[in-house]
Amino acid sequence: MSFDRLKPALDLDIPGGLFVLRFDDAGRATPGDAADVEKLGAPGEGFIWLHLNLDDVRVHSFLTKLAGLSDEMRRTLTQPIEHQFIDHSGNLVRGAILDYERGISGRLPQTGYLRFVFGKQFLVSARERPLESIEATRMALSAGHVVETPLDLFETIVGRLCDELSKIIFELSAALDHIEERIVSDNSGANERATLGVTRRSALRLAREIAGLRSPLRRLEVMLSEPEHGELKETGARLAHRVDILAHDLSEVQDRARLLQDELNSIIEMVLNDRIYLLTIVTTLLLPATFVTGFFGMNTRNLPYADTEWGTAFAFGLCILAALAMLFFMRRMGLTRPRNSLLR
Repeated sequence: MSFDRLKPALDLDIPGGLFVLRFDDAGRATPGDAADVEKLGAPGEGFIWLHLNLDDVRVHSFLTKLAGLSDEMRRTLTQPIEHQFIDHSGNLVRGAILDYERGISGRLPQTGYLRFVFGKQFLVSARERPLESIEATRMALSAGHVVETPLDLFETIVGRLCDELSKIIFELSAALDHIEERIVSDNSGANERATLGVTRRSALRLAREIAGLRSPLRRLEVMLSEPEHGELKETGARLAHRVDILAHDLSEVQDRARLLQDELNSIIEMVLNDRIYLLTIVTTLLLPATFVTGFFGMNTRNLPYADTEWGTAFAFGLCILAALAMLFFMRRMGLTRPRNSLLR
């Protein structure tokens, strides 16, 4: 396990504060403290990253004391959010993106919003549950990753999120490989319907998340036309291009899933047809015997063999003979050898 040199930043005596990182002019991160937070947004060397825990009720009152944040930024960090967005105003950027929650053992299936605001001298982020991209970014910074500006830090965070999304897409593709192998190898793909359903639902959910992230990044790229915002526009274009690649890869996974679903439906239909065919064969074979038993079961006088000692045995033999005759007739007609049968 690698050494976490930024661990002292987690010991922060700030209401709702998870950590503060101080970046020098070279972009190297070091643990920050409460004094750095008090100078948030003030001119100086480097910049500050403050990460907050919204589950702490004291965060709201703490944010009102930060002079470097406007009321609109405070609302972005604390108010309920229903969709992903990125807004730009002046030299400040604010927004919220979906990220996967992180547990003790790693990524969890649940998602949560990462809220953020940043300017030239700071980046403030907030969340309700631990998030995967934040921890991955912090560990990368601890390992020596360099970010020279808050915009570079934002790009790193979104990049780590894209890395995680790429891993999920790979996992979905591997699940489809397993299902396809079962279908091709032993025709037991019908048993994989539940697994395929879960995979398709996961892919659909992921597609919504990626689409929700791609849209604001594309708007950020298109809406910025001022020369002073060129760096922000280029960053938005790079991130949007990366998300486009993810969307394309996921689209291929969804196409594969739909094809496998069609193949599974075909297998199930063929199995059902074979079972119906078998039932039809059995019914047809027993039809003459049913006629014989129905004839001798009539409650009328003068039935053949009604009073003889071997009448029952004769009727039973007649049933067997009629069934064998029907089987011979069906075999001569080629009706007992279905092609491409899936029954074993």
